[in-house]
Amino acid sequence: MEVLRYTRDMYGQETLQGVSWDLLPVFAGITVAVIIGHLAYSFVANKK
Repeated sequence: MEVLRYTRDMYGQETLQGVSWDLLPVFAGITVAVIIGHLAYSFVANKK
């Protein structure tokens, strides 16, 4: 699995074309986990 995609321009130099979409579900899952963890921490910390 390639995370970054490269291509060659008209001068033969390697340039960055973009980021692979293969890891999008991983980052979306991590984002949801962080948001849920933050909400849980907020509820526990504010129960004083």
